[in-house]
Amino acid sequence: MFKSKPLAALVALACAQAAMANQPVTLDEVVVTATRTATPVAKVLSDITVLGSEEIAQSGSVNLPDLLSRQTGIDMVSNGGEGTEARLSLRGSRADHVMVLIDGVRIVSGTKGTTSLEHIPLALIERVEILRGPASSLYGADALGGVIQIFTKRGSDRPALSLHAGAGAEGKRVAGAGLAGKVDRTAFSLAVDRNQSDGFSARRQPYNRDRDGYENTTYTANVQHELAPGHTVGLNAYHADAVSEYDSASSGVAATQADEGHSQMSAQSIELKNRINTIWHSTLRYNYSTDKSQTYTKSNFLTPSGTFDTRLREWQWQNDLQLGQAGQLTLGAANVEQFVHGSAKMNQRYRRVDSVFAAYQGEFGIHRLQGSTRYDDNSQFGGKTTGQLAYGMVLSPAWSWRAAYGTAIKAPTFNQLYWPGVAPSYRGNPDLQPETASTRELGLTWQQAGQYAKMVAFDNRIDNMIANKSATDSLQVNLDRARILGQSVEVGTVIGEISLAANVTSQRARDVKTGQLLAARAKRFGGMTLGWQLDRTLLSAEWRASSKRVVDAGKNQYLPGYGVVNLGADYQLDKQWTLNTKLTNVGDKRYETVKDYNQPRRGWFVGVRYAQ
Repeated sequence: MFKSKPLAALVALACAQAAMANQPVTLDEVVVTATRTATPVAKVLSDITVLGSEEIAQSGSVNLPDLLSRQTGIDMVSNGGEGTEARLSLRGSRADHVMVLIDGVRIVSGTKGTTSLEHIPLALIERVEILRGPASSLYGADALGGVIQIFTKRGSDRPALSLHAGAGAEGKRVAGAGLAGKVDRTAFSLAVDRNQSDGFSARRQPYNRDRDGYENTTYTANVQHELAPGHTVGLNAYHADAVSEYDSASSGVAATQADEGHSQMSAQSIELKNRINTIWHSTLRYNYSTDKSQTYTKSNFLTPSGTFDTRLREWQWQNDLQLGQAGQLTLGAANVEQFVHGSAKMNQRYRRVDSVFAAYQGEFGIHRLQGSTRYDDNSQFGGKTTGQLAYGMVLSPAWSWRAAYGTAIKAPTFNQLYWPGVAPSYRGNPDLQPETASTRELGLTWQQAGQYAKMVAFDNRIDNMIANKSATDSLQVNLDRARILGQSVEVGTVIGEISLAANVTSQRARDVKTGQLLAARAKRFGGMTLGWQLDRTLLSAEWRASSKRVVDAGKNQYLPGYGVVNLGADYQLDKQWTLNTKLTNVGDKRYETVKDYNQPRRGWFVGVRYAQ
């Protein structure tokens, strides 16, 4: 099932080259996404990464896709610079195989099936949790490849003001402010971020060589009030308005005219948490989100050439039962309704999914057990049960290992089913069936005195995987089976004032029937970073690299591999003010992650942060 030779090579590479992030992640943090309940990372039997607010601030990342691209198992591609469409592949899965949550709410395009990560500003994020592997048994259909949960900033102490501002290459300007704190029994947070960039030409000739700019204004607000000891009510709101310029035509007059995409992402939720008694905690939640986009082409900014509008309503009821030495049991139910509207004619515009789920965690001496199961009744495709079972053992205070098996499901998007294209361009297929997956996973972890190493091997088998019919025909069809075999390694250490770490992923994603590699995926990718604390100055250096990726396996067409170096420096002016600087793509490397789309050349950024 797993090949040991590539894994051994990865271990040797990672250990020999270990050099990495500013603060290696420790395994004693608490994570929510892995089990739907607060659980120490060290006790989680799944492949999880937690990124805290300090780590995000010191990462040197310029945006959320950039931050995610540095993480193990994530291969990020984009159609140009900041604000252009960014798509991630998690362990070789497609972007629409990964569920993205913002404060527990899913904002997703029902037509594309993805979340616009490029429009979520880093400055408003307090924490990111990345769960790799099948999670349908916890979160339902669409979590076939994993879950990324984003938590915006929260108030927990006395009210405090925060500010940030900066400027950089390609006319980048950013500014924002926030106020967060707790007064008596009420915690609150309000924040705003404004980001603008003149950009650069996203596409190569013969497309319009004008600058493709970007602007985004995002607001967040949340309030949590303690009604009585053990009983709280919370309100959350998120809204982003973005405008991205792009190039749509390659010939004629249209190739010299401007095109824009306008996007709105919005989410609201209300949550009631109740401690019924010493063993029973109940959470009742209602979520509402919208994802709207409009395209304007040929310099006509009065009438949109296309509109797409997704509305999602969701009820969740979760009950966590503490069973003493027998462990913890979670029982829940959910209802999701998805509405799609737009300029494209589609045979169906509504989908409803009713679900029940259960999860268990147990710890018996050196043995750990976790499992979950979920039944989803889809109004279009009927009922489906998914599940996951994991076992782990603590071998010593430093060493532990785990094994897991899980199944997942992914329903076709509305575009994949009904998009009214003309052959051979992209067009839907109403006969598509849901994708189903089964994944086997082995993990080994070592942690001691600020040093850590984590090795994971995975085997993901996807039946009815949806893809283009061929390299020349974009009709959506079900493949018989796709298989993704891979291994990943993470290592890190702290030596005095220097922190080092590295990660590398090797994977082979192929169509089992033809043996051809799946398009748009790199076989190997990873990175190394170094942090050095000098009094009030933190210096950082990063190297990221990727092997070549398939464009058309049948014609042996690939995009070349690449490597880029980034540098950064943070200087603590005083207890409240920090000066941060970044130099990206130091070698001014020319490369592409999507054919004919340029990536940013050498860039810089200088900014300040204020926190009371």
